[in-house]
Amino acid sequence: MSTDTQERKRRAPESRPSNRNHLIASAAATLEVLEVIGAAGKPTSLTAVVATTGKPKGTVHRMLATLVNTGFLVQDPGSSQYSLTLKLWRLGAAAVGRLDVVKVARPWLERLVAATDETVHVSVLDVSGGIVYISKVESPRSIRVQTQIGQLSPSWCTATGRSILAFNPADAERALAGPLESRTGKTVTDPKRIRAALREIAATGYAVTRAENHPEMGGVAAPVRDHAGKVVAAIGIGVPVFRMTRDLVGRCVPHVVRAAAGISSELGYQPDDVKSLEAHA
Repeated sequence: MSTDTQERKRRAPESRPSNRNHLIASAAATLEVLEVIGAAGKPTSLTAVVATTGKPKGTVHRMLATLVNTGFLVQDPGSSQYSLTLKLWRLGAAAVGRLDVVKVARPWLERLVAATDETVHVSVLDVSGGIVYISKVESPRSIRVQTQIGQLSPSWCTATGRSILAFNPADAERALAGPLESRTGKTVTDPKRIRAALREIAATGYAVTRAENHPEMGGVAAPVRDHAGKVVAAIGIGVPVFRMTRDLVGRCVPHVVRAAAGISSELGYQPDDVKSLEAHA
């Protein structure tokens, strides 16, 4: 064995920590890119990320592609800008607890459970087109609807999802653009019928579904608006189908609508102010 070969073998173990450090540095740099986009608070371009991080454009582009492929970011096909997804929320329920809507909604959820005896939850729209449950209070009944914080469900066949889509037409069209899976024997998969249902929800201010997402579950929901009047979430009750009579729905609808209005008001929504701004726009 030559002296050069012996020297390379002797030094090889010393190079391994350097490789590990390099991998950790790469992970840290990718997380920095994620934080830059989160801090921007809006869709962000590749150029902006490069300028903020000071990293080479090619390196940043690879990091962004990795984050898109792993579901942490989404890239708008028109503008090519990057936005955060809700995947981080689903991985960290503690982060969800810091959302304003969650804090504001909690007392209303508790009152709604007391009034209806059913499980109550708040949902928001995910970039995937589905909805994510971000808060809930369970029914005291032994037989109740089971939902999980962070659970991703279809928006187009759930009460909270339709409550959001009915007031966000662009999101509704995206949700209805792909194949609609028949999840139960009662799932409505015809986009025309779903659009008609969304128009009715927009007119009445609440949504009712029965056994469309799950054969044994139904729901009643209403939209939650932010200070600008945009529907950003929905509050709903989950009801076992065998208990979901017309009388129960009739009794629950006013409670759900009142809770949604109360949360919206605490988030700063004032209908008269929004109408005045629109009139002068």
